[in-house]
Amino acid sequence: MAVVPIPVRASVRDLLRDLVGAKVTVTEDRRQELDEERTSYLAIYRQDDGTAVAAVITDLTAAAALGGALGMMSASDVADVMGGATALEGDLYDFFGEVVNVFSKLLNSPTTKHVKLDSLVPVPGQVPASIASVVLEPSARVDYTIAVDGHSAGILTLVSN
Repeated sequence: MAVVPIPVRASVRDLLRDLVGAKVTVTEDRRQELDEERTSYLAIYRQDDGTAVAAVITDLTAAAALGGALGMMSASDVADVMGGATALEGDLYDFFGEVVNVFSKLLNSPTTKHVKLDSLVPVPGQVPASIASVVLEPSARVDYTIAVDGHSAGILTLVSN
């Protein structure tokens, strides 16, 4: 079974803060549950051999805030782009994709196999079977509230096998 380091809260905060160029507060939170009525995003991480080893699950609020902050958008700009939409689109989706791509840095260490972002999929949606066991029965899990200065707070969950 693959081993992926679980980053400490301060490492998550520092990476996101440095990436988006804004104050980011990261606090431990309740367990996030996926809900067919709410859009979330599943970032799937694999080792170079294709083995699925970790996933980051964010609710729409966290995804929009992080993507918007990376794109140097204010909360009102994000709200205008979202316009009541229930999914990220266009640049906002691309910006958030870059956030979860850079997040893979936290999942690598000198003593583990290399891990990289494989894909970013909306949930509900088609979730690859290869990641299902990691998501449903992880060996390690952390749930955080992510608050980017000036944006609404959302939930980010990291699971690994």
